[in-house]
Amino acid sequence: MNSCNRNSFLPNLMHPSHLAILIAFTGIYGCSQPSQISAAHNERDAKISKQDSFGDSANRVVYPQQNWSTTDSSWFYNATQGSNLIPYNIFLHLEVAGSEQLFRSDENMDRLRYLPQKASSLNPDALPVGWVKDNHAGKEYIGFNCAACHTSQINYKGTAIRIDGGAAQADMDLMMNDLATALDASVKQPEKFARLAKKVLQGKYPEQAEMFRTELINAAQKINAYNRVNESRRGDQSIPYGYGRLDAFGRIYNRILTHLTPSDPANRNSPNAPVSYSYLWDTPHHDFVQWNGVGDNESTGPLARNVGEALGVFATFDLQKQPGDIGYRSSVVLSNLIQMEKSMEGLWSPSWQELGEKQVLPAVNSALAAKGYEVFLEYQCNSCHEHIERTDPARRVIAQFASLPAIGTDPLMALNALQYTGKSGAFKGEKLHPRDPDSPVFNAVTPMLPALSLATEGVIVEPDRDPPAQTNAARQEEILAAVKGNPIKKTQRHVDYEVVNKEDPRTLAAYKARPLNGIWATAPYLHNGSVPSLYELFMPSCTDAEIAGGKTCRPNRFTVGTREIDPIKVGFVQRDPAEFPGLFVFDTHLPGNSNKGHEYTSGVTPLFILDEKGHPLKDADGKPQMRKLQPISHEQRLALVEYLKTL
Repeated sequence: MNSCNRNSFLPNLMHPSHLAILIAFTGIYGCSQPSQISAAHNERDAKISKQDSFGDSANRVVYPQQNWSTTDSSWFYNATQGSNLIPYNIFLHLEVAGSEQLFRSDENMDRLRYLPQKASSLNPDALPVGWVKDNHAGKEYIGFNCAACHTSQINYKGTAIRIDGGAAQADMDLMMNDLATALDASVKQPEKFARLAKKVLQGKYPEQAEMFRTELINAAQKINAYNRVNESRRGDQSIPYGYGRLDAFGRIYNRILTHLTPSDPANRNSPNAPVSYSYLWDTPHHDFVQWNGVGDNESTGPLARNVGEALGVFATFDLQKQPGDIGYRSSVVLSNLIQMEKSMEGLWSPSWQELGEKQVLPAVNSALAAKGYEVFLEYQCNSCHEHIERTDPARRVIAQFASLPAIGTDPLMALNALQYTGKSGAFKGEKLHPRDPDSPVFNAVTPMLPALSLATEGVIVEPDRDPPAQTNAARQEEILAAVKGNPIKKTQRHVDYEVVNKEDPRTLAAYKARPLNGIWATAPYLHNGSVPSLYELFMPSCTDAEIAGGKTCRPNRFTVGTREIDPIKVGFVQRDPAEFPGLFVFDTHLPGNSNKGHEYTSGVTPLFILDEKGHPLKDADGKPQMRKLQPISHEQRLALVEYLKTL
């Protein structure tokens, strides 16, 4: 029997005793903020395509008012978090597999739906948003930071709207496979190898060509191994992600497992439940984060969440503790992660109304929006999707979770996060909570949440060894300052309108509703991106036969990849994949891609009957009472969409 108890499933970074012991041990209570890097230029350096391969075009770029300065945005785009994908010089000169075009070219990055940038003082090599140079252990690497997946662009009639903290459309899975193919081609094709080696080695070519070949082969093997471990399947069925989605949990879990058992590549789980990239505005003000709310934001929660993300996107780390170390050595730049989280406290959601007033988007029809607000209240949307003032610095978001049976949406992501296990490897016999004398230990096989928790905790407490190196005391002071500055002090989990025991892992079998400010800028919808527009979200899910018969339904297949927004339906426009073959066709029949659930306005998903205090009414057997409302009309759908533009 596995020795993990309920507390072992907690997603928080530290067992409650850890922080208290750390404070008592160090006696450090002061607060110091990491210094912020300043941008030396006065614009965000966006580079836009006048016409791309998906049919999108733009001739100017605008930024909504989101309470970030140019300096804030530019730092966010370019600050390292310690990600080490491949050596920097290889990436800088690497060609795509089929031609001499650079892999990092604007055309290729735009095809992969990363956002091209002009050269600047913070980004002299004109890397895309969120692609960042890192220096670790005396070597330079290309890697990612948060901005690569959490900065978006929406086009409308020739204007590109860049949105900080938005859900990116990047296809990381496609990018990683293309990167492996490009590296393999440069290893195997003499002319490609020679061109790359000459550019990287310059005056040292050809004397060091064979030494460079070894470095290139190592890079190719690393990326190919990562892709093999993260092949996404459900049984015999391959599950492609497409644009704007990633199974981040599955891939972070696999990064932990492969470091626990470096010689056993079979110690993995299939990351087969891709979800839409989350949007970041209001994140530090939420009590719980992630689609399934696994990220408790109190105390050390933000540190654990951000370090886990860095480990997932190629930070260098070692889960074998070295003599004299208090944790695990890594390339993670904790001070920058802390500063990124702090900067998010001031980020506002984008406002359609502001862009409408500036004639970037069509103006909101206030009379129609008022009718939509009535529908919003009638269908109890406000009971889950709390209204907040987007510009209030003291705003707090109390998450309402819907259990999987209640919401009815695809359960795979939430269940995978809870149920995936792996071999403990280096953690076998270690305490789940190292500073708790009564802690159970890791057995040969472990649930993934406690393994991730211990890995992130160990990385956090271990001082940085890259220049300027930290002392233990400096690292502890950095941690305590971040905890003291965290605006979320205490949390309770609310599932189906009742407070539940947040230490019980079963309460994570749910999805989180969040405030809808800025929701217009985050298509496609539902956690797995299975509904293309807000208008279609208010339709029922149907079989192919029902759709063929003329029933008004959510589409079972649609394209993803365009940036042009449909201002009526509020989603991305649909284009013919025969004309634009690079578009991804989303198929809701595949495992993890279901578009069912959240069908309240279609009269399919029942609503809880609530009392005047917002608590569920129950029958004599203690079962919550439910009701279904009548499906809304076409006119009501349009009105509801119009209201959501105002948030």
